[in-house]
Parts: sequence; structure tokens; C-alpha cells
Amino acid sequence: MSNFRIAIRSARSFLKRCSPAYLNVEINRDLLKNFTALFSPEPKLLPPVADSSLRGRPHWRRITQVFQILDEATKDGMVSYPTLINCVREATGKGCSRKLISKWKLERGLR
Repeated sequence: MSNFRIAIRSARSFLKRCSPAYLNVEINRDLLKNFTALFSPEPKLLPPVADSSLRGRPHWRRITQVFQILDEATKDGMVSYPTLINCVREATGKGCSRKLISKWKLERGLR
């Protein structure tokens, strides 16, 4: 990893010396981010969108992801809010609100 950082540091210093000031901002913001993405591990991909009725709403990808996790969790017998929130937290690394679980229950007819 240290060779990688040295290479980036030397490339940035070379570009900084040889380019105008306005390009340095672009390089630091875009090039470095894209260059480091090549060497970072694959991010977790979101599951495919099953419910197209949510498409276009704010946070529709996250809502669809949480709804799919909640569908799987209820197959295992989990129904209380704290257990469902913990299940979402374990699967995604981030919890969800009781309001979203309530919305999911209303849409699935569990309430």
C-alpha cells in the first residue's frame, strides 16, 4: 500500500508543477478518486430492483433494498421492530426507521 501512496504522491506533485492552478483542483477531485477506485475492492452491489413502483421517489434504491431484506427476515419469523431493525443493520451496515418498517408492513398487508 505504501508504494501505491508514493506513486500517487509523486504523480500529484508532477501534475501540480506542470499544470495551471485551475487544473489542480480538477485533478485532485476527479482523477485521484477514479484512480484509487481501480485499486479498491468491489463495493457491495444493491440487489436488483424488484418493485418498480418506487422508482423515481426519493431514496427508492435504499427503500427497495430494505424491503427485500425485511421480506427475507419475516420468512425466518422476525416480526418485532427491534429485531427487524437489527436485521437490516446486519445486512447493510446501517439501520432503518420504524416508520419505514411500518410502511413496509402496510404495503405487504401485515398490519
